[in-house]
Amino acid sequence: MSSGIAVPYDKTAERPGAESLPAEVRAAVERELGGPIVSAPPAGGGFTGGFAAVVTAADGRSLFVKAAGPDKPHVASSYRREAEINVALPAGLPAPKMLFAESAGDWIVLGFEPVTGRAPTLPMAPADLDVMLAAWADAAERLAPVPQALRAAGIRTLAEDAGDQFHNFTRAAAGEAPLHRAVSPRHLGELAELELGVYPAVAADAVTHGDLRPDNMILTASGAMICDWNWPSIAAPWFDTVFLLITAHGDGHDADRLFFAHPTAVGVTGEQLDSVLAAAAGYYLDRAQQNPIPGVSSYLRRHQAWCGEAALAWLAARRGW
Repeated sequence: MSSGIAVPYDKTAERPGAESLPAEVRAAVERELGGPIVSAPPAGGGFTGGFAAVVTAADGRSLFVKAAGPDKPHVASSYRREAEINVALPAGLPAPKMLFAESAGDWIVLGFEPVTGRAPTLPMAPADLDVMLAAWADAAERLAPVPQALRAAGIRTLAEDAGDQFHNFTRAAAGEAPLHRAVSPRHLGELAELELGVYPAVAADAVTHGDLRPDNMILTASGAMICDWNWPSIAAPWFDTVFLLITAHGDGHDADRLFFAHPTAVGVTGEQLDSVLAAAAGYYLDRAQQNPIPGVSSYLRRHQAWCGEAALAWLAARRGW
């Protein structure tokens, strides 16, 4: 379990309201909606700070809309990539259907079918966690081998996308980065050695979501939907199974049992799991030490610290530290 304070994943967002949207953006949304916006409560989860809300017209028609402009270039870039990826996702994937994507001035606007459901939060009920894991198992099956449409959309391997982002203990061991207070120096060498195995461990002809967290999923009456397909990579889907279960471990669930029982974990060795846990812990703890990012949720660094400590605690339990 993580020793930090859990993050309220359904209430992390700090987003602009519909009234702040430029006129051309609002006009684009209302054209797709078929009438003026009468309601647009901001989505409660997420960290980016882009506009995201279920917008509703007077006749009850609604859309889930995401929008970002030049004031948040990192969000706008992410939304543009999300539009490219969504049209290439395989049929039947448990994900909200994108209905439109267009430029409005120098903004990008995306519209999705609205999903009736609720955001997972902590503590997670075991049944909710089971539903999320089942949705990911379904998605993973549809993402192997790599769908040709996603290859055509230009997705790359995890190693190409992430580079040295998962080699933070290696940098700390070389004195090139600070060591987080949660990390014992006596384990640093072992952590650095483990994380170097992350890319060979997850090499596969398959696609992984790249950011599978509770706040990127919606619990519905019939299962769960996986949202925010911004940055999928070519890698074994069990990579994201680990990341989802890091949250579960921090929340007190038996992550080891759940991982090895999951369909994506078939054939995965304990050493491979440990490599991904080390890489995840290093990534999260390194980011947690960085300054807040303007325009991004103030919960981000707390989320990263909490997840980093949870990953490290799971790994420590496995290694007998």
